[in-house]
Amino acid sequence: MLVKLTPGSPAPMGATPVEGGVNFAVFSAHAVRVELVIFSPDGRAEIGRADLPARDGDIWHGFAPRLGSGTVYGYRVHGPYQPSQGHLFNPHKLLLDPYAKSLTGSFSWGPEHYGYFYESHDPDSQADTRDNAARCVKAVVVDPSTLPPLPSHSARPWRDTIIYEMHAKGFTMMMPGLSDREKGTLAGLSTPAALDYLSALGITTLELLPLHHFIHDRFLVDQGLKNYWGYNTLNYFVPQLEYGMEDSKTEMRRFVEAAHDRKLDVWIDVVYNHTCEGNRHGPTLAYRGLDNASYYRLNPQNPAQYDDISGCGATLNAAHPQVQALIVESLSHWAEFYGIDGFRFDIAPSLSLDTSGRFNSHGPIFDAIRRDRRLTGKRLVAEAWDARGGYYVGDFPLDWADWNGKARDSIRQFWRGDQDKARDFAKALAGSPDLFRHKGKPVSASVNFVTCHDGFPLVDLTRYSRKHNHGNGENNRDGGDHDFSANYGVEGPSGDDKITHLRERQARNMLTSAFMCFGTPMLLAGDEIGRTQGGNNNAYSQDNPVSWIDWSLLQTKAGASQLSFTRQLISLRKQMFAGFPDGHPNGVGEREPTISWWTVWGRPMCPDDWADPLTHCFAAIYEPGGWLILINASAEDANFILPPTAAGIWRLALSTADPSRPAGEHVAAGGQTLKLPAHSLKIFSHDPSRKIGKTGHGF
Repeated sequence: MLVKLTPGSPAPMGATPVEGGVNFAVFSAHAVRVELVIFSPDGRAEIGRADLPARDGDIWHGFAPRLGSGTVYGYRVHGPYQPSQGHLFNPHKLLLDPYAKSLTGSFSWGPEHYGYFYESHDPDSQADTRDNAARCVKAVVVDPSTLPPLPSHSARPWRDTIIYEMHAKGFTMMMPGLSDREKGTLAGLSTPAALDYLSALGITTLELLPLHHFIHDRFLVDQGLKNYWGYNTLNYFVPQLEYGMEDSKTEMRRFVEAAHDRKLDVWIDVVYNHTCEGNRHGPTLAYRGLDNASYYRLNPQNPAQYDDISGCGATLNAAHPQVQALIVESLSHWAEFYGIDGFRFDIAPSLSLDTSGRFNSHGPIFDAIRRDRRLTGKRLVAEAWDARGGYYVGDFPLDWADWNGKARDSIRQFWRGDQDKARDFAKALAGSPDLFRHKGKPVSASVNFVTCHDGFPLVDLTRYSRKHNHGNGENNRDGGDHDFSANYGVEGPSGDDKITHLRERQARNMLTSAFMCFGTPMLLAGDEIGRTQGGNNNAYSQDNPVSWIDWSLLQTKAGASQLSFTRQLISLRKQMFAGFPDGHPNGVGEREPTISWWTVWGRPMCPDDWADPLTHCFAAIYEPGGWLILINASAEDANFILPPTAAGIWRLALSTADPSRPAGEHVAAGGQTLKLPAHSLKIFSHDPSRKIGKTGHGF
């Protein structure tokens, strides 16, 4: 096939069908020549190639007459192969267009993917001349009319948001009521079986683990494993091909539309901190071969090495204007064409680093996102720490929310019985004012959770005191060592009813605490029915029942009870916090909610009480509306003298010691003594219109 290109236009980036053909535009600051390669419709045979004839700044471009939607293509980029200078050009490697909106084919590993001679294990060796095209995923030209913008969807207010973190595949892989073809796919998520369950649970927002098309790490594939979580992005515009029953693009749109019809918002986890190309020993698939020195942060003292804060070998250079433009265009594409309502940014500090590697909360990337009209009103959430130990919770811009890892750890440590944790636990309940209010951020910016995909699920926090990650093939070296978990007497499952009941109660305590925090609550999918990973706290490589939700748990007494409790808790959360004015508790304004803290003796907590490392019991009253929370994290029952009230009674709303006890049936009055079982909490609502009878208080 003879391909003759004319100069065309440097904008827009990617491959764009226009009248009479297709315009191609790709970025490379250090290349000396860029070839466009055209393949047969099945992607198997190269049928033509031509140099992009024009360069405008660092954008290479050309117009191909007679080509159109459905054209399969890639690039070969010529330039210096000088690892010591950070340049890794190798025209023998077919490269994927970073702006590709559709993909075809499948990826398979082989030594051909490496820019250097792979067998030498030396990335500074000579360039490898083997061609990798036969093993590559390839780009496909898309007619924009086939991806029209979805109708606008008004995201709910932050104060009403309850997040459910879930995996697009693992949620339905074992779900009854789905066909085998639907299981594990985006089409499966659109089924009534999936959406009926999510709607009945009471959550408002689905946050899906990465959906950008990714590949599985070679060292995992060699062990028969996969990168289940998907933090290994190859392309930032196309939904993961493996998640499509037939076509992941169409099924993604249908899922979002179906979720919106159920009044559910859809967020996705995005990974703009690294790619699947990994460290300097990794493959050359796209960004590295297009312009390694621009797309990645290099060590200024040794450009052959990467300046990595992601912990994944190389960090995308979001300080570069073209990388920023790629990130913003990717976000906007998902917002406009897939209807996504919000984004959770993995290792978000990487988005705005200065030349010394320090995080800058006023970096240009934040302005670029804010200025794009397609992203107006979209929710932005930061995982505000990095692999180097940087911790920036509360430091992101005012219109961003942050995962609150400190609240998570404080909840776990307090209920485990660690000493000197009462003050930190109370701060978590109050929305972590030291992290958010004192920095001018709204209380909703604190995303509160006790578990997420990374680490133990809720049940395993109470079953295991250490990680059991041998199935990951890394000799149990991977995963964190600070889960603040406990096994309560035996490691793993137990047939001892006393241990089992304590574990179930502690799981309810931690989950309830996260939902009673001021801010925005988040629930990990499966925690509501008692999902376990068998002690694996880093199940990223477990694309199997270790990670998939086991829906048969609903047929067990424990699973059904946990689901009932979680639904009750979500309903109570909505009831409680709907009555609070916006603002931080005990803030400086007149309309902020308040929290007062009380000892077991019915008097206000004083500094000595907070300073006592053995303080494990106290109470809190949330106003307005009047909600009393009694907390006993000790191993002994505690007698509480209830705080005084001007009038009325306290009516039971929830008990973690007795989750099946009907709400509202039991009452007590201020000044009464109430015994609170060990390792439990109770929540009461204030009923000012009633008084306690002389015949008893119901406890």
